[in-house]
Amino acid sequence: MRATGVACLLAVLVIPAHGSATGSDGVLSGSAQPPTDTATKVAPRSGRAPGARFMERPAIVHNSVAALSILFVTADVRTPSYLRLRKMVSDDVAVRMDLDPVELDAAWSKSPRDHQIAVLAAMTQIGVRYAEGTESSYVQMDCSGLLWFAWRASGLDMPRQALSQIDPRMRIERKDALAGDVVGYGTHVHIYLGVDVAMIHAPFSGKAVRLKHMSESQLARSMWANPSNIATYRL
Repeated sequence: MRATGVACLLAVLVIPAHGSATGSDGVLSGSAQPPTDTATKVAPRSGRAPGARFMERPAIVHNSVAALSILFVTADVRTPSYLRLRKMVSDDVAVRMDLDPVELDAAWSKSPRDHQIAVLAAMTQIGVRYAEGTESSYVQMDCSGLLWFAWRASGLDMPRQALSQIDPRMRIERKDALAGDVVGYGTHVHIYLGVDVAMIHAPFSGKAVRLKHMSESQLARSMWANPSNIATYRL
């Protein structure tokens, strides 16, 4: 277990940056509506306790952080408390994207520990606004910044640029893809959620990190990659 390399990431995930991130929770038009989250209205910054803004984020973010806090201290992805929290996250995703919750949970269970961490770390950034060339967790980031953040949380030195994240040496066939793998076309990259064409990504300026069903035209020109094929583990 790469506890040393992950320790700093745990601090970032559990105690997020106190920034001004707000925005949509990324529900897709035409998908099932997510559970309604309370306390979404942002109050003035003055006099607010540290972490108050984070507490206003959707339940899916909180549950993802809680699941990661368990997985970061154990190599066993079958830990009951972790499985319970991870299923809360995958069930939330299933509702938001109109997916089969049993199939989604099974897909996440099939993925290796580093892939599961990458998926959950990406979920912690839902609603974070897009900003080109940045990877500031809980504040702003671009598409490759989201992948860089998510995979570094798993203990891998993910390349920072989108083209490098779908490097030919990491390429895999779609049929072999697992939740957490990279899906990209041109200079835009996503994290695959393990079923159908379900992704999480940071779309473009004016939008926020969100869930997405990839279109057939996008899928036709997409490349699939597994970062653990060439990325190196940090000590």
